[in-house]
Amino acid sequence: MEQIYAQRVLSIKLGQSGQYEKECIENNTLRLGYREVDHQFCITQQWDKVHNYFTTEAGAKSFVATSHTNQVKQFYEEGPDTLWITFYANKLWWCFSNPEITLWDDKTKTRPVIGSWSDKDINGNLLLSGNISGKLLKTQGFRGTICSVIEHKYALAKINGEQMQEVVEVEQALANLKTKLTLLIQNLQWKDFETLVDLIFRQAGWQRVSDTGKTQKTLDLDLFAPVTGERAIVQIKAQSNIHEFQDYLKKFELMNNYDRFFYVVHTFVSTLNRIPEQEDNKVNLYLVDKVSELTISAGLTEWVIKKTT
Repeated sequence: MEQIYAQRVLSIKLGQSGQYEKECIENNTLRLGYREVDHQFCITQQWDKVHNYFTTEAGAKSFVATSHTNQVKQFYEEGPDTLWITFYANKLWWCFSNPEITLWDDKTKTRPVIGSWSDKDINGNLLLSGNISGKLLKTQGFRGTICSVIEHKYALAKINGEQMQEVVEVEQALANLKTKLTLLIQNLQWKDFETLVDLIFRQAGWQRVSDTGKTQKTLDLDLFAPVTGERAIVQIKAQSNIHEFQDYLKKFELMNNYDRFFYVVHTFVSTLNRIPEQEDNKVNLYLVDKVSELTISAGLTEWVIKKTT
């Protein structure tokens, strides 16, 4: 999909409490309430009469009437080069629309979307609300129906799958940190590596059931996740190869009382990382680069630095 451009970016709420959201998304329309506003005044651009309605009949203060009038005007007059966004089902949706207004029997008004609403960026990635800046999300708190998006450059960049330069630099720095941290982890003493793995799982919410590694050669850590109720075993190896991994995997398959198996390797034989991951996520092979990534996520970077200096 080609990069999109827009003269303006507007946020619209599709009905009070989102009552028109599903219908508009499915039927590819924008819908406006303001049932009491005379449709003829709007299509003939008599905005002074619309403003007068809000001040006299609706009893609104002048600045409030101006705000309402501007919102209705934008719905009626914004051209096809204006980008419209809304939030629905925990996602950002966007579209362009032609100013062809239809008045419905219930006095609501609609205008057609050009093409269709989209909840994906131009690369096909979902625009999940959880991955969007709070600066853009705060448009949901606007008390009216239509408002200009102050963070319009960010909105366009998000839809175009672009990243801010600062984000790119942070990602590069994070990748560099992971690479350098991997080297430090490889220099850890064996006992410190075991301790690091234990700390990583604890930070992730796992609880150690018992120190079974001293008595059972099949596993080093016996873990329990109190939130999900899962049981897991962890085997930590200083060095391993594909044949040894497969032997442990066969032993795990006989342990019906465990839900997950983690095989963590400090120094690996090159063929070991070619083993495909299990789709059900029951078996997890963690090599030292994955341990580095988990160390960062768990906030244990300084711990590794202190242990290696």
